[in-house]
Amino acid sequence: MILSRLISVLAAVFAIGVTSGAAAQARVDTDYTTTEIILETNGFVPGETTWVAIRQEVRDGWHVFWTNPGDAGLPLALSWTLPEGIEAGDILHPVPEFIPVGPLASFAHEGTPIFLVPVVAPDNLVAGETVRVAIDATWQACEDICVPEDGRFEFVVPVIEPSQSKMQNPTVFAAARDALPVPLDGEATFSARDEFYVLELPLIDGLTDDSVFFFPGLEGLIEPAGTQRAIVANGVMSITMTPGYLEGYAEDALYGILTSLDGNGARRGIALNAAVPEPVVKPSRNASALNAAAAANVPVLLMMAFAGGIILNLMPCVFPILFVKAAALMQAAGEDRASIRRHGLLYAAGVLSTFLMIGGLLLALRAGGEQLGWGFHLQSPAVVALSAYVLFLVGLNLSGVYVVGESFAGSGQSLAGRGGGLGSFFTGTLTVVVAAPCIGPLLSAPLGAALLQPALVGMAIFAMLALGLAAPYLALSFSPALGRLLPRPGAWMKVFKQALAFPVFGAAAYFVWVFSQQSDAAGLAFILSGAIFLALGAWLFEISKGDGTRALVLRILSALFALAALAPLLRLEPIEKSTGDSETYGAIAAEPYSAAGLDEYRAAGVPVFLDFTAAWCVTCQFDKVRVFSSRDLARAFDRNGVVLMVADWTVRDPEITAALQSFGASGVPLYVYYPAQGAAEIMPLPLTQKAVMAAIAGQ
Repeated sequence: MILSRLISVLAAVFAIGVTSGAAAQARVDTDYTTTEIILETNGFVPGETTWVAIRQEVRDGWHVFWTNPGDAGLPLALSWTLPEGIEAGDILHPVPEFIPVGPLASFAHEGTPIFLVPVVAPDNLVAGETVRVAIDATWQACEDICVPEDGRFEFVVPVIEPSQSKMQNPTVFAAARDALPVPLDGEATFSARDEFYVLELPLIDGLTDDSVFFFPGLEGLIEPAGTQRAIVANGVMSITMTPGYLEGYAEDALYGILTSLDGNGARRGIALNAAVPEPVVKPSRNASALNAAAAANVPVLLMMAFAGGIILNLMPCVFPILFVKAAALMQAAGEDRASIRRHGLLYAAGVLSTFLMIGGLLLALRAGGEQLGWGFHLQSPAVVALSAYVLFLVGLNLSGVYVVGESFAGSGQSLAGRGGGLGSFFTGTLTVVVAAPCIGPLLSAPLGAALLQPALVGMAIFAMLALGLAAPYLALSFSPALGRLLPRPGAWMKVFKQALAFPVFGAAAYFVWVFSQQSDAAGLAFILSGAIFLALGAWLFEISKGDGTRALVLRILSALFALAALAPLLRLEPIEKSTGDSETYGAIAAEPYSAAGLDEYRAAGVPVFLDFTAAWCVTCQFDKVRVFSSRDLARAFDRNGVVLMVADWTVRDPEITAALQSFGASGVPLYVYYPAQGAAEIMPLPLTQKAVMAAIAGQ
């Protein structure tokens, strides 16, 4: 037993000698820093934690970075090579410092920062053995320029009994622990308010409100160089911060360090995990102004919604349904005034009920935490495919392949009349589902407010928009003077009705193209096959009219073909969007939108024109051809060094949704110009080449 203990002690002494001999490999000298690895004890004890310090001496005027480096920089990163079972924990940083760098700021460390890392040894380590440790470290040192540095550290650590453990380097570790932040004694909350993020915490003795600064652990959450203001009221300190490039924060808690100068001028740090009661969306001046205006000017918003709904009838968004309306008007020309009024009321009822249904669903989903905007239903490939199918069936009906509304046994005009009324209601429904998701003039503020205000206000805004959209058709139905403008019925009606089928087929083809942007080749094959099945089913439906076994069999076959067309829609999922570096958008080279990319351009002083678009937005595609295909505009972008970024919302993208919301918008199109310096400018709708030229020229 004595001999065994003696051998163990001699082995430990030998290992310590090896460690000492390898000490030179635990220090690396680079151009701007000297970095060394220091152990708090003389070896690893099985089952216990050994603290390791990474001590850096940074050249005067230079700094290394905290975990969140601020506007730019790379923090210390360690890659450990350890035997199986030994685990190295996270790096504990000293309290960070705010270091201004021109108009930007770094969250960093100057002087001699000491970082701590816990290393846990497993119970099965055997005293007397040695552990070889290797650490590959990278960091960045900055002054006016930034230089990446690295080092490899290799050393041997003995495994010792608890009784042999001795503390070493006490001064280094005492200084390291003194520089760590202390935990907050109390609870803090983090939220968005007006234009800012707000951190609230109980007032702490000695914490001066004129020197506090909050360093969030998440990079990009706040603007590093932005002014932070602290207000104390009723024993609570509230700190406001300018949002950064991230579009929000959805975790339950936010880690960060709050720093302040004490009464002696010494800097202190407090570590906290602030509760986040609900997901926060990046606020902006546009969104907060909208929210404040909406709260005080609901009547104005309702008037804007009604007027915007009327104007929406003139927008390219409504083109896919325009010819269906024309067919309905032509059909009404041969009926009496009472029937025409009934058609108008049913059309308005279809518009209103569908608007309220989609708006109510959107508000309910958002209340449940979903990040959605107006037009969300067309971000689903299944809904787009179904829209194409519906338009295709409408076209087949107009062309005479099948007729809906006549009785199978020719039971009379009353049933046909009911069919016509239902057709008017259906036309109103189709108008909203297919056409309304695009945002027209005057609608950005009301729709944005509808998603921010209480549900009752939001539904009222949706209702007024629907009434505005239905108003022209309703007025035509109820005004005898306008009614006299309708043409007299005649044989021409059948030919005209068939001719209208082709623009409707074109609208269906447009939605097939939208679908191709959201799905893959297999999905496109499904929808094209489904169109053939629907056409066959419609034809079988038409020839099945009558009684008897033959008619029943044909109707069953018609239903089976319809089911064969619709069944694949249940399995459709949107494909991942391409994130290539650039593409041609009209005549201009464009980049896909990302919040980080936009922030980089903004930091570099590069002007950016941001286009929020979607394949299913007809107005967006119209603007792409009418405005962005101009060679003169492309040359103006190049001449002024403007970058075009395209935020494609064809499929659901929470980052783009959050960006839209930051401007108080809930749908597309939206055009935003970021000059080299200054605040973003929302472009007026409808967009014109002249307005874009003036914006990028600074006029």
